[in-house]
Amino acid sequence: MGLAGIKMASALFIILGLILLGFYLLKRYGHKAGLGMGSGNRLKIMEALSLGPKKSVIVVRFLNKDLVLGVTDSNINLLTENQVDEQGDQDFSEILSQKTDMDSS
Repeated sequence: MGLAGIKMASALFIILGLILLGFYLLKRYGHKAGLGMGSGNRLKIMEALSLGPKKSVIVVRFLNKDLVLGVTDSNINLLTENQVDEQGDQDFSEILSQKTDMDSS
């Protein structure tokens, strides 16, 4: 194995090192930039209510929306969606009373 073989092997190790360094940096800092191998905190189950065997209503927060989903063993239906305010989390009873007041007027 001459000088060309040594250069080729060293170039291969440098490239592999750079790839491994990139994976390490992506794993360590990628979630802060919205990158990486997971969805992070963009999708979160807020509440779940069982209605019977294999039937439930689930509130899922995705980005800035709360989605109310009806889930059965063979189907998922979007019941309603609600824009989330930047003020933070509100109590469920407060939101319900606000929505029912808006619907009745």
